[in-house]
Amino acid sequence: MLAIRIHTERGESYARPALGMLSDLVARIGADGDHFVIVERLTADPDEYIQVWHDEGDDYQLEHRDGSADRHFQAYLPTAAEVVAVMARWARREKDWDTGPAWERLDFPPHQPPPTAPSLDPERHTP
Repeated sequence: MLAIRIHTERGESYARPALGMLSDLVARIGADGDHFVIVERLTADPDEYIQVWHDEGDDYQLEHRDGSADRHFQAYLPTAAEVVAVMARWARREKDWDTGPAWERLDFPPHQPPPTAPSLDPERHTP
C-alpha cells in the first residue's frame, strides 16, 4: 500500500491504494471524461503532488509540483508503465525518483489583480 490519495477526473478518490490500482487507473485514462489522475501524499503539503494527463493516441503529460508555482515541472512519457514507475518512486520518496524523464519547468503567468469596479457616472449617481 502506498501512503497516497488518488483523485481521478471521474471524481473517484482512493486512499492508500496498492500499486496495481494506480497502474490500472493510469492505464485507462485517455477518453472523454477520464483524462487525468492526481496523486498526493497523505502526510505532505497540499502543494506537493504528481499528476498525469493523457489523450488517447498521445504521450502522457506527467507533472509534479514541489510547493510553489516556480517548482512545477512537466515531462512527456510514451507509456502508462513509465508514468506509473515514476509516480510510484515519487510516492515512496525514493532518492532520485525524478531521474529519467526530461523535466521542464512550467511557467505560469503572474497573478493578475482582480478587475476594478467600473467608475460611477457622476451624472447618473445620486447621493
